[in-house]
Amino acid sequence: MAQAIVERACAKLRSAIGDEAVVRLNFTTDLHDLLEALEDIQPFLDKAVMRPFRDSWLSLWLGGALNAAYKTIDTVDELQDARSATMTRRMKNALAIQVQEAKKLVMWAYEQSPELSYYFTENPMLHGIADVERKTGPVFEEAMVLERGSDKQRIMATLLSTEPNTMQEHITILPIFGLAGSGKTTLAQMVFNDTHSVQGYDFRVWIHVFTRFDFHAIGNSIICQVLGMGQEEINHSSSDVQGMESIMKRLHKLLNGKKVLLVLDSLWEEDPIQLQLLKSMLTFLGDKMDVIVTTCNQAIARKICTVEPYKPNRLSDDMCWKIIKDFIPPFKGGEEELEKIGREIASKCQGIPSVARAYAPLLASSRNTMTWKEAMERNTWLAILTSHLVVPLAVSSFQLSFWSMPPNLCLCFAYYCDIFPTRHTIFKDDLVHHWIALHLIEPSEILSATQIAEDYITRLQDMSFLQTAELDHASGKDDKGAILFTMHDVVHDLATVLLKRSYRTPSVN
Repeated sequence: MAQAIVERACAKLRSAIGDEAVVRLNFTTDLHDLLEALEDIQPFLDKAVMRPFRDSWLSLWLGGALNAAYKTIDTVDELQDARSATMTRRMKNALAIQVQEAKKLVMWAYEQSPELSYYFTENPMLHGIADVERKTGPVFEEAMVLERGSDKQRIMATLLSTEPNTMQEHITILPIFGLAGSGKTTLAQMVFNDTHSVQGYDFRVWIHVFTRFDFHAIGNSIICQVLGMGQEEINHSSSDVQGMESIMKRLHKLLNGKKVLLVLDSLWEEDPIQLQLLKSMLTFLGDKMDVIVTTCNQAIARKICTVEPYKPNRLSDDMCWKIIKDFIPPFKGGEEELEKIGREIASKCQGIPSVARAYAPLLASSRNTMTWKEAMERNTWLAILTSHLVVPLAVSSFQLSFWSMPPNLCLCFAYYCDIFPTRHTIFKDDLVHHWIALHLIEPSEILSATQIAEDYITRLQDMSFLQTAELDHASGKDDKGAILFTMHDVVHDLATVLLKRSYRTPSVN
């Protein structure tokens, strides 16, 4: 969130430089200095916020940069408000002091630049989000999977019933999308390992994509798995796999006339041109290819699919409780209160299996009623993060979604999480009004503020960060047709953790 606030401070400075009130008060040079310093620290902010684990020095610097940006925003607002005031010497002195205070904070953050540069260069153990994620593979424990049989059958039925068509020729691309941790990868693993259905495939290939979308890497990985060779072995065995054109020719030769099941797990690439190139590449590879793509973003699913994307069903509270129970010792007589608390905790998981699995060790470590109550009352992801040394894949995926948002969209999302409590419902028009009234959204040369807000809402829905409220009827509208939104408990809780010390509720100017 620090990047969004600093970017907003820079935008305000650019608009203020040359303002009549600023020129009249002789603050133009100071504002130029503030702008240059804030622009210089922005690259370090991008690196710092992507560190899931930060030492005290880096956290201190981030907090200082954030305070400097807030002070700058407040100062510029004061200067621009002074344009219509009758300026006394006392008022001018007060403004001068405020400008110098902002400058002192900004210059402190700027003066750390040499140390920051050294810090990020010399600390290879400080991994970013993309580096701490856990790579997935096709192997899984089917005995640990609950209530996913119907989802698997629907996906397999879609793959088996899809006939070639003139538009997409012989390729079927079925995306599985949904919130991080909702079971997308597990479903793909279940299909990939189904002993009955996979008999019809000549080759099965599993590729974990995540943030490193690379055509060369994907092509080489397919070659490696089809030939049963390791990556190093294939690189040294032939120079024919060095260029993309050579890779494609070799793949076409290997796969032509073969039926292939390919899983692209955790796809994050949003560029429609890149996704279209990926579809073209896959279409070229063989006479018949079934592709399962897992992604957290529904927009990506829509762009890459050749059949209707699939969203896994939410697990019931009973199933979440069963996941937790499988990890803890059986209940004994007189532990009815403990079981009641456990079921309430299971309901907090809201159908996400990875959250239930993360809660399980927390509860297994103690049979104390007060300890379980504390776990129930704590922020869901704060409880999980503080009990794990390694960032779960679902958390790193959520963080990547969060930090990859454009700054103004990030501010709008942060405002929702900061102002509205868990399970709050709000009318769509009211939410748009809040964003515009607080200047979180400004019109562009092409789009109105309302049009931009509509785009923001669509993007938040695509990431499952915002969802239509569940009413008595499924339309998500009230009796007058107004649309209502809410936020998943787990999204709200984790966002609150990420936003802590990184966001301040704005006020209307």
